[in-house]
Amino acid sequence: MQKILALALSGLMFGPASAQADAAPTDTAILAMGAYVPTDDIATSQAFYRVLFDRAPTIQLDDFVAFDTAGGWFAIVSRPKYAPNTVPGTGSVPYLQSAALEDLQARVAQTGRAVPAIIKEPGIHVLKITDPNGQLIEFFRLMGQ
Repeated sequence: MQKILALALSGLMFGPASAQADAAPTDTAILAMGAYVPTDDIATSQAFYRVLFDRAPTIQLDDFVAFDTAGGWFAIVSRPKYAPNTVPGTGSVPYLQSAALEDLQARVAQTGRAVPAIIKEPGIHVLKITDPNGQLIEFFRLMGQ
């Protein structure tokens, strides 16, 4: 299983991350591949993110599910296998850019979860969504520059 995952991860890159790899092929380059959140219930998490992202996963394994996003992947992983001893909802916060915060709000409503308000600050709007595991995911839109 891990060989399949390693092959998939090494062979697939999307959007700007791939362009960055071509532009800066050095051993010191740091490239954004994406983000992942651990879960104890892959099926529930996959159903939530499938509605939120409005698409099917790119990779779907028993313990690893990845959605293609511009610039990389957003993945859901088995907590016992990939992040043992972590506490749900206490990891790093994935921070994703989206011009469609209102669409994301509507998709959250489709999941039956509480719909958060969009926080409107000068120059940036932020939508903070909590997934079924208690994991915070932040989406932002830059408002003019």
